[in-house]
Amino acid sequence: MKAGIVIDKWKLPIFSRRLKEAGFAYEEVGSLTSDSLTLVVVTDSAQALGQVVLAANKEAAQTKARK
Repeated sequence: MKAGIVIDKWKLPIFSRRLKEAGFAYEEVGSLTSDSLTLVVVTDSAQALGQVVLAANKEAAQTKARK
C-alpha cells in the first residue's frame, strides 16, 4: 500500500532519518502549502509505519520546544 505523510518542511531531516533507520524508503511528491512536504511511503505494514511517524512527530515536538 502507499501511505502519504504531510509534514512541515523543517521536519524533513527528522522524518528522513527515522524512516531510513526503520528501513522505509520514501519519495517527496510535492506540497500542499509553501511550508509543507508530502512524502509517499510504500509499505506492507501501516502499523510499523505509524509507529515511526509517531516517534518522528514526538522528536519534532521536543526539538521545536527547545528552539
